[in-house]
Parts: sequence; structure tokens; C-alpha cells
Amino acid sequence: MAAVGVPGVTKVHEPGRRARRDGMPEHNAPPRLVDPILSAWEAFDSRRRRIRPLTPDGILGVETARLRHSVAVDGAVLPAGARIAEIHLLNARVRELESRAGLAAAFRQVRADLGALAAEQARLPDRDRLAACHGAGIMAHFARREGWEIHPRRLTPWQRVEDWYFRWLLVHWTPTGRERLRHGRRPLRSVDAWLTGPGLQARYGGGAGTRRGAPAAPRVAADDVRREPPGA
Repeated sequence: MAAVGVPGVTKVHEPGRRARRDGMPEHNAPPRLVDPILSAWEAFDSRRRRIRPLTPDGILGVETARLRHSVAVDGAVLPAGARIAEIHLLNARVRELESRAGLAAAFRQVRADLGALAAEQARLPDRDRLAACHGAGIMAHFARREGWEIHPRRLTPWQRVEDWYFRWLLVHWTPTGRERLRHGRRPLRSVDAWLTGPGLQARYGGGAGTRRGAPAAPRVAADDVRREPPGA
């Protein structure tokens, strides 16, 4: 989940990195010349994953994926092959809503979208429900506040590429993206956010509206997830 439009983006400032004249680390600012390439990739990747909006006017999309390995989330072991919901921000809609109505309205819409997912899942037999929801991104402010489990990701070459892409999404879709990258107190790293199926119902189902925290779970890495092939 490439979180765009949430305040608190932090600045990466590692020794030995060359900084721009305005003080922003060079590796934090994806060059504008890559915009056409990454814009095309973003559109292609959304179609490839078959991401669908959760509500007609919503800002969250969902993709069905399967776990590569069994993992422990919120004290429950999810078996390999368990179906989960990958949650994505629909960045164009986020920008439009935030610019028109503000950040609080975007947060309200996210909750409404997750409520729609909870209602959709509640109508299914238990055997057909998704085992968990997962999102990845460089900002976890909303998910942490809502009680999702936040886990750091293994620092791999691929994760560095994803973090760079997430920073591009922030700069590309948020008017203040570059300013947000310029300021902060901690290194900017992506995280995984997890919420079990029962947790989805407890927080967003049936008008529950609760945002109570959940017990901490063992760390789950993003490479434990594989996307479900189209038509599965």
C-alpha cells in the first residue's frame, strides 16, 4: 500500500550520501525524467494485478494474493496458499479528495472503504473469506493509529527498489511530496501492515468503528506474499 497524502514522511540522511543544494538527500528525490516510465508502469501494474476499487468513490483498491509460506499473524498461523487482501491506495483519487476536502476526509473515506470490504467478506461463507489484509508502504501513520500490526521489512536490494518507487509515488501524487521528503527525524523505510480477517470485522464490520490496538504478532515479511494469478 503506497501511502500517499499522509503527513510525517521522514528524511533519509545517511553518511556518505551526496545532498542537493537545498539540503534534500540525492537518493530521496526520484528524477523527474523517470516520470513517464514510472507512470506507465504504475498503470500497467494496476491492470496486471486487477486492483479494483472497494467503493465507487473510494480511495482504496484491493487485490487478491496468496501467502507463499505459512506465517503467524495476531497469534494465528495462516497456512501457505491462504488468500489475503492486498490493500492499495488509488493515488489519483487520494490526491483529488485530499485537495478538495482535506486529509481528515481521506481518513474517513479509508475507513468507509474498509467497512465496505468487511461487509463484503461478512456475506461470504467462512471458508471463502480472506484470511488477512496486508499493505506495504513508506507511511504507516494511519494503519498504526487504527491498530494494524506494523512490522519492519527485511532490508534487501528489492526492498530498496520498492522504497525508491514508493518515494516516487509520494512525489508524483502529492503536491507537497518533495517538501515532505526534505523533513523528518528517522530514516525512510517501508513497512508491512497486517490485519487479520477477524480483526477487519472487529474494527470495520457492522459499524463497529473501533480502533483498539491488537496484540503484537511475529514479524511477517513481504516476500511471504505472492500475487494470485489473474482469474484465480
